[in-house]
Amino acid sequence: MQEKKDSILLFGYKKYGEKIAFALENNDYEIVIADTDKENIEKAEKNGHKAYFIDIENDEDIVQILVSYTFNHIFCAMDNDEENIYLAITMKSIDSNIDVISICQSKDSEQKLELAGVRGILNTLDATAQNIFHLLKNPIMIEAIEDILYFNSDIDFVELEVPKDSFLDGKFINEIDFKKDYNIILLGLIDIEFADKFIFATKGVNHKIDEGDILLLIGLKEDLKVFKEKLIQSTVEK
Repeated sequence: MQEKKDSILLFGYKKYGEKIAFALENNDYEIVIADTDKENIEKAEKNGHKAYFIDIENDEDIVQILVSYTFNHIFCAMDNDEENIYLAITMKSIDSNIDVISICQSKDSEQKLELAGVRGILNTLDATAQNIFHLLKNPIMIEAIEDILYFNSDIDFVELEVPKDSFLDGKFINEIDFKKDYNIILLGLIDIEFADKFIFATKGVNHKIDEGDILLLIGLKEDLKVFKEKLIQSTVEK
């Protein structure tokens, strides 16, 4: 029998946690689940995991689990960024040397986790975009995109036509920092000047955006909505 690898305390067993637990278990890691939802605990136990219900604001619940096992890593995978940040800070306050990894869904949360001393931060928006880039380059796997979107129901695709005289009209891709300024990612665009050719927005390609081009964007639904409204408003202001 293959020897088990490091032991991991995984907070969260829902949208992200269940998939993370499955991947870790398949790679022979020892996993203990902790969650604030009793239904998630029951599901984790049904899937063969050791699982504990916790009150996230009760440090004694967390300490009890920590003293019962020797964990090599702590993985914060709650669906809520605030809970992951709180757990990361709590873990570091209990043991400043403990290895904490966390997921997050925004740049603001990423910065807070960095301040908390989290070693590994996985921004789900960036990770999803990277997977989609790979899938788009392999058309035979395009159906898997639906699984990615289902995995994070807060993330969406939009095809957005560039309005005439908007703040994007006439700009080059590298002039717009979509991720920093709007928390969205430009996957590519369909350029009407090149017979509707799809152009990937990869590094090194500084393509000019023109009126009528179709942008393929991915991001949180609310961020995409705000960006679209800003784009339309910019044509009114001119």
